[in-house]
Amino acid sequence: MSSIKKRGSIIFAKLAKQPLIILAFLIIVASILLFVAFPLFKVISYPKLPDFLAYFERTRWIEATYHSIFITVISTIVTTFFGFLFAYGMERVNIFGKKFWDIIAILPILSPPFVVAISYIMLFGNRGLITYKLLGARFNIYGWQGLLLVQTVTFFPYAYLLIRNVLRSLSPNLEYAAQNLGGSRWQVFRQVVFPLARPGVAGAALLVAISVLADFGNPIIVAGDYSLLPTEAYMQIVGWYNLPAAAVLATVLIIPTIILFIMQQRWVNKRSYTTITGKSTALKRLKPTGFEIIFFNTFCLVFGGLIVLIYGTLFWGAFSKVWGIDWSFTTQNFVYVLAHFREVLNSIYYSFLASFGCAIFATITAYLVQREKIGINSLLDFLATVPAAVPGVFLGIGFILAFNTPPFLLTGTASIIILALLFWNLPMGYRAGSAAMLQLDVSIEKASLNLGANHVRTFYKIVLPLLKTTFLATFTMAFLRSVTNLSITVFLVSSKTVVGTVSILSLVNNGAWGGAAAMTTVLIAVALIVLFISTTILGNKRDDIFIS
Repeated sequence: MSSIKKRGSIIFAKLAKQPLIILAFLIIVASILLFVAFPLFKVISYPKLPDFLAYFERTRWIEATYHSIFITVISTIVTTFFGFLFAYGMERVNIFGKKFWDIIAILPILSPPFVVAISYIMLFGNRGLITYKLLGARFNIYGWQGLLLVQTVTFFPYAYLLIRNVLRSLSPNLEYAAQNLGGSRWQVFRQVVFPLARPGVAGAALLVAISVLADFGNPIIVAGDYSLLPTEAYMQIVGWYNLPAAAVLATVLIIPTIILFIMQQRWVNKRSYTTITGKSTALKRLKPTGFEIIFFNTFCLVFGGLIVLIYGTLFWGAFSKVWGIDWSFTTQNFVYVLAHFREVLNSIYYSFLASFGCAIFATITAYLVQREKIGINSLLDFLATVPAAVPGVFLGIGFILAFNTPPFLLTGTASIIILALLFWNLPMGYRAGSAAMLQLDVSIEKASLNLGANHVRTFYKIVLPLLKTTFLATFTMAFLRSVTNLSITVFLVSSKTVVGTVSILSLVNNGAWGGAAAMTTVLIAVALIVLFISTTILGNKRDDIFIS
């Protein structure tokens, strides 16, 4: 007890000399508690015991749980496998048109998560380009098989980018040593390359699993009668406005998500990707065999071509009169976009404010945790990371329950959307900021303090300029995630705050494929413009945006 008091007195004495630092700590902790912990608490505590017991009596809800786990497992396996093949080919083989396929591979990140689902229906639906126009046939494309294909393409970039960076960091020394000892190319891969890359593969798989489990946009469009937890929670609100039932389903959804998140954090933190330390090597990678060249070029061409087909179909649909009936060229679909351009502007405006706020909030939080040791750093680190384990559906429902009554009456306003997106993106920005802070030599800041500058001035004049790359990368990625978000915004919009993604979902539900494709094309164009500006400023540091 005395040691705790002593420690507390030391912390208090230190903070007394830095009132602005303690104020910053209090504001950040209070904000996270209010806009993250409070909504989570409201979702879990809102249902009564009978509501939770009703879960075990509803066969459809139990089936939705099984379905969510099943599709998460199978989608994760397929997506990670394809991501590894694509990454290995791009890093180890001279792929024809490598720069082009590298750009194509990240397109699903730049677009709303349900874009692949829309194109999938436009290609294989009852009036699909392939099934109806080319084959003259009709198939039932809805269900888990279609969802598996759609989610594989949608979340493939996460696996690809993470695994590619791990493969790139592996030193070729051990591969040459294994080959010199008589190992075949397959043995070198199986006993050297893959074991070294396994931490990255596992980390990518867990990240994909979290994303698939929380996915809302694709299931709502292509799952059909294949019930899943996110879509069931959505229907409880939209169909019956049964908030207790939606809260129960959201609570069930967050349990496996948190388990996967904890596994991912522990795995990544405990695994080291370093294979050789000391002096760097100038050795080149082992030359690929003829089989590897043919196989990986074919795979990248086929899988990359699928992505091109998906987005090409979307673009074609945006300029088609009536998809499946009249494919003639028209710009009429963009007339709808212009008539509802306010929704696009809402997406841009809300995403800009949320992303800018996220970048500031995340940078300050990272600085306080990494530099200001006052005794509650671990708590703040935990709070800043928690939103990463919260599915968008859960957070959206949480904001509805938490901020629909005084004194926090935000329902129906733009503020509730901006705040939800800000704190949803916080973990991504915080991780990037923390990594950047650990790379900065603390002696620079000490020199500033020794010259008489206080902590606030040091942060503003010294630290922040050194973190401008990370700040811009955080802003860009948060903007891309926000402008294409559906799982949160669909619960929070009102008639005056409708955003582009919600408008697209409404068009899809009404069968207006041309208008949906046109609106989606505009949102993708917005994302590409922001990405182009950011990468122009960042130079060759594109991965700073997508990998944090």
